[in-house]
Amino acid sequence: MPSAALILTSLDDDADLTAQPLLLTLGGQTLLERLIDQAVRVGCSHVLVCAASLPSGLSAALGRAKAQGHVVSLARSPREVADLLHPEERVLMFGSAFVLPDAPLNQLLAEDVPMLLTLPEAWGRDRFERIDANDNWAGVALLPAALIQDTAAMLGDWAFGPTVLRRAVQSGVARRPLGIADEDAADDIAPLQRDDLEGTARALVKAAEAKTDGMFERFLVLPAMRKLAGAIVLKPISANQMAALALFLWLAALGCAGVGLAVLALVLLLVSSFPVLLGAVLGQVGTAARPWWAKPLQARSIMMPLVFLILAARLAYLEEALQPMVLLLVWAAVQALLLNHACAKAQQMTRIWIGSGAVGLVFAIAILLGGPLIGLGLCLILILGPQIRIQQKITPL
Repeated sequence: MPSAALILTSLDDDADLTAQPLLLTLGGQTLLERLIDQAVRVGCSHVLVCAASLPSGLSAALGRAKAQGHVVSLARSPREVADLLHPEERVLMFGSAFVLPDAPLNQLLAEDVPMLLTLPEAWGRDRFERIDANDNWAGVALLPAALIQDTAAMLGDWAFGPTVLRRAVQSGVARRPLGIADEDAADDIAPLQRDDLEGTARALVKAAEAKTDGMFERFLVLPAMRKLAGAIVLKPISANQMAALALFLWLAALGCAGVGLAVLALVLLLVSSFPVLLGAVLGQVGTAARPWWAKPLQARSIMMPLVFLILAARLAYLEEALQPMVLLLVWAAVQALLLNHACAKAQQMTRIWIGSGAVGLVFAIAILLGGPLIGLGLCLILILGPQIRIQQKITPL
């Protein structure tokens, strides 16, 4: 069933931008742009912004959203909102600047019935609208377009958003508590002024997910990058910059491998996972990396095999006595590529995979300790174990 998004605003031409939540800036974009981008990301085909007033900040934000290719319409009245909705659509309605992770919105859109996200009535009375003695509205609802259109048709001097909400409650719309631990965390999702953004950023960083390459990144690198992101998220550091840094480290690693600096190449490869994951977290708080930066990062699992192959080619060209090393490097690279293929085919990564960067680190340490052949043997074991495990899942014995 098609879905639309409706963002209700209460903007004032004369008010300071810092006092208008939807026009607050977090991670290089306004909260309005963030809501539009998120609505499209979770599956809404088009977005309506209802705004009786049209301050310059709103016009600029809408222009930037449209420049990204989003289908965004401005409605100056409830009647215009009704005209822009199809009666059979479902509408993801935002009361204002509510900053949530994607997960609760995806869960909401997966429901077959209209539903409100709620919080305990005692929480955030200055930020959330009270439904009854038990619940506050958490600012997001999934409603049928027909309910919104009927409300617009009967509307007199009533405020649009509160009237839609009241009619939804009176019709017995289902409720789902928003999974928020305490009132402070609830306040973080509904910033009212610029000073609130630090808490909002911390909440988003805590909930941010990123695709990791093995246990080393999942348990060591990603938690560290979350902490770092929480400290710098309000600084002028973007996901694009982190993606560019990761690509630079990759090129440096390949160059070092080409001139025989194996240890430095492997260390650079390991370090490159830091900006990759940091950029992924920052991109979920603010503006995500542009496709021309982000798409190459999707191929990062082939970087370790590529470094191994370059090292093997250099050794084969320079030293005939190092043929066993060459064969082991090529074998490890090929097995790593086969593991990547198996994981893509199975659409999962086995939990015992330590990660490409960690495998490279094992080899680098072995070189420094004077046992590169032993190190390569360990690398092969680390690669072959997960490959055998996941191949068994694809083709059970």
